[in-house]
Amino acid sequence: MKKKIAGTALAAALLLSACSFGASAGDKLADAVGSIQEQEKPFHEAQEEMAGLEKKEFDLFNSMMELTKDDADKLSEMAGEAESSADERLDLLDKGDKSIEEAEKKMSDLDSAESDDEQIKKAVGQLKEAMEARYAAREDYSALYKETADLQKKLYGMLTQEDADFKEIQDQADAVNAKNAEVRTALAHFNEATEQVNEAKTKAFDLIDSKEEE
Repeated sequence: MKKKIAGTALAAALLLSACSFGASAGDKLADAVGSIQEQEKPFHEAQEEMAGLEKKEFDLFNSMMELTKDDADKLSEMAGEAESSADERLDLLDKGDKSIEEAEKKMSDLDSAESDDEQIKKAVGQLKEAMEARYAAREDYSALYKETADLQKKLYGMLTQEDADFKEIQDQADAVNAKNAEVRTALAHFNEATEQVNEAKTKAFDLIDSKEEE
């Protein structure tokens, strides 16, 4: 009876080990990726809020440009709203940056998904490289976004000055537009890097699945 119980226990242990071994790479990769994505949630939420503020701020700026010096009080009020909106966007950007920093720390979890299989090790390594490139692109975007917001705030302030010079305002607006173009380019690079991460992730999961089916 004891031998039978011991044998059953051993069989169960072997079965559990086999199940764990067979799915370990895929499960560990899924856990690591899921953990990273969870940390990025505040970033995605911040991006959505920033987009909404940008739209309202753009409309507000256009309305400000239609006012004259006779509308000084209204102009001052709207400029204040625009500056507050820019500050809110910068706060959200900072929130997103911190979220990305926390997600980046979780990248070390991907090491647990590596295995003795050279193909899997290479696929996971490529995923890590793609993620690192994406986070670097995000850092570039964030720096340019801050510079642009600072230029915009300066422009809003200039519009309320009684002795405001039209050429100086135009030059500042041109500077904002030029920096905005850089931001759009940086955002495009970030989006491309995100696509490359998704491709590398799909490739890694598909490879692990095929290996586990062998």
